[in-house]
Amino acid sequence: MKVLSAIVLAAILLTLPGSSVLAAAASTNGIDTLVFSPADIGGTAIYGGGYSGYPTFSIASVVKGTSVTIVGHNFPPNDTFWVRMNWMGTKGVSGAIMETVTTNSSGVLSDTTYPIPAFLAGEYKIAIRLISPITGYYAYNWFYNNTAPVSYPPAGYVSYPTFAISAVQQNTNVTIWPNNFPPNDTFWVRLNWMYTKGVAGAVMQTVTTDANGVLNDTTYPIPDFLKGSYKIAIRLESPYSGYYAYNWFYNNDAP
Repeated sequence: MKVLSAIVLAAILLTLPGSSVLAAAASTNGIDTLVFSPADIGGTAIYGGGYSGYPTFSIASVVKGTSVTIVGHNFPPNDTFWVRMNWMGTKGVSGAIMETVTTNSSGVLSDTTYPIPAFLAGEYKIAIRLISPITGYYAYNWFYNNTAPVSYPPAGYVSYPTFAISAVQQNTNVTIWPNNFPPNDTFWVRLNWMYTKGVAGAVMQTVTTDANGVLNDTTYPIPDFLKGSYKIAIRLESPYSGYYAYNWFYNNDAP
C-alpha cells in the first residue's frame, strides 16, 4: 500500500500547474553552461516582461585559496542568488553557500568577489554556481585555483574572436585563420567529434596571443581518435579570460 500511495502522490504532483520546467544549454565564454528557466504557477515565465535569455558569468580573477571574482552577464533583475562552491565536476551542486547576493533593477550583482571555502582551498580546480532560491535561475562555471588576475575584457578589446579554416592535411593537422583575438591571452586548442562545437575535446595545443592579438601558432595536430572522421569540430578557448571561438572542417586535404 505504501508503494501504491507513493505512485499516486507522484502522479498528482506531476499534474500540478507549474510542475514542469524548461532547461536550455548555453555557452558562456568558453564554458558550456546549463541554465534553468523556471515556470510560475500559471505556467508562464516569471520574467515575462522585459527579461529574456538566461544568466551566465565568466571568471575575472582568482586569489589562490582565498577568493574568486566573476563577471556576470544578463542576470535577471531584482533577484537573489546563493553563491555555491564545490569539487570540480559537481557543477557546484550542493556546494557550500559562501555568500548571498542580489541584483538591482538592471540585473547587476551586488557583489562579484566571493571567498573560497576552507575545504577547497588546496584544490587545483573548483566549481562555482550561482542559483536563485526564489526564481530558480542559475548558472555555473569553474576556475583554476591559482592567483590569476584577468583583464576582462582586455583594455581596448571589443567584440569577440572568430576563426576560419585555411588548410587541412587529412588525418594530420588543420590550419586556421584567426580574427580579432584578444591580446595577451592563452587558448587551449580542442578538437572533438562533429556537432560538439569542440566542447570537452582533446587539448592538442596551448597557444598565446601577443599584444596585437596575433596567435603564436595556427596549425594544430588532429588527435588519433578523430583520424578517419569525415568532419571534425575545433574550438579555441581561454581558461583565463573565458573568450572562445569554434568552427569545423572536412577532414580531407584542402589548401
